[in-house]
Amino acid sequence: MIDLFSNYENRKHDLLAKLIPLLHPIYTSKELEALRIEPIARESLSIHSGYGFVNREILETVLGNLLECVAPGSHNASPRQQHDLSSCMSEVSDQLYAMISQSFLAVKDSHQLPESDIIDLAIEVTFDILSDLPRLKSRAFWNRFASLKDPAVWDAYLLSLCKDHTKIKEIDLSPRINTAISERNFHLYQDFLEAHDLAFALDYQMQLVVSTYPGWRVLFYHDVAHQLVQGKVGFIPVPLLPRAISELAGRYYQADLHPETRIGDANFFDHTHRGITTGQTGIIGSGCVIYPCTLGGLSEKVHQRHPSIGNYAQISTDVGIFGPVKVGNYSVIGANTELYGFVETGQYCRIGSSVVIGTVRMAEMVPGRIILGDHVRIADGTVIENNLSADLIIGDNTQIRARSYVINDGKGNPKLG
Repeated sequence: MIDLFSNYENRKHDLLAKLIPLLHPIYTSKELEALRIEPIARESLSIHSGYGFVNREILETVLGNLLECVAPGSHNASPRQQHDLSSCMSEVSDQLYAMISQSFLAVKDSHQLPESDIIDLAIEVTFDILSDLPRLKSRAFWNRFASLKDPAVWDAYLLSLCKDHTKIKEIDLSPRINTAISERNFHLYQDFLEAHDLAFALDYQMQLVVSTYPGWRVLFYHDVAHQLVQGKVGFIPVPLLPRAISELAGRYYQADLHPETRIGDANFFDHTHRGITTGQTGIIGSGCVIYPCTLGGLSEKVHQRHPSIGNYAQISTDVGIFGPVKVGNYSVIGANTELYGFVETGQYCRIGSSVVIGTVRMAEMVPGRIILGDHVRIADGTVIENNLSADLIIGDNTQIRARSYVINDGKGNPKLG
């Protein structure tokens, strides 16, 4: 059996020498002081595994160390083992490389690559991930920042420090946060708080999020898993490991995010312990607020079979969206609502609670789409169905009253049933 670390060690020094100058600028001196990387003995990393291939305890440590790399001080509280960035990254690269090489070796019979080529590939993928830490760190920051949309970051402790509670209740903070996100300028929100004599709140809120909010953490796990299935052009996607990461994330945070789901940044996943599910072909934009929901598939065929969620959308609690549904930018889907089939919403749509919108297949006939224009308002308890081959078009600015039943009139127009 090949020695995992022989060829790796020969190349590691040169690759680290190129990596460290790239990473130094993304860390403040305070972050470097806070960085804690938990070591794993080479003997443990070198053990060849069987069909299971992943020691979950080791994988948990590796992911925790990667989390430290993007948010120093957020995961490991152990005494500092490494004393500079180079030694920290040396330890992380050893661990990540071992996980990746073990993944390829576990399925070597299927791709039939020589073991020496597998080792070279694992080294390339490892340092591709580490060289991408600036982007991953930025994404992790904006996912934490997006969590400030949660009114609960103004907790009892923080409110006790505020002189005027009434003023806070009157300020609509979310649009200001979205502006900072859209321009990727954190200082816009910082300046806004300063103008309202609330600047003292920001550091505490960010500390509260990094310490206690699970959403940004599970999104980082997903970022790592997604990078392993994407990587550079020409790389073979890493087998097994991305799914193991998503399974571990689901175990700890109850968010089952398929590693191939494409997810933007600056998203706030709230109450993940209630369960959030995405599928292989799903897409989620940037700036969204996602509560416990299912973004699932209907088809068993290998094609686009999961929902696509636009930017700055809000998906409320216990929503089920199934199939190739498209939710437009800035749209809001109310609690307990279900969308399924060939459904598309425009921008700024507001769909109320307990609404059902879906296409119905009749025998072998494929139904037409249900297309909602921009700024459509659908009140609570409404049911909209299309079982005809013609698309059902609901035009811009349409308002549908509560508990309506809407069908296709046969010409693509909405008709109250």
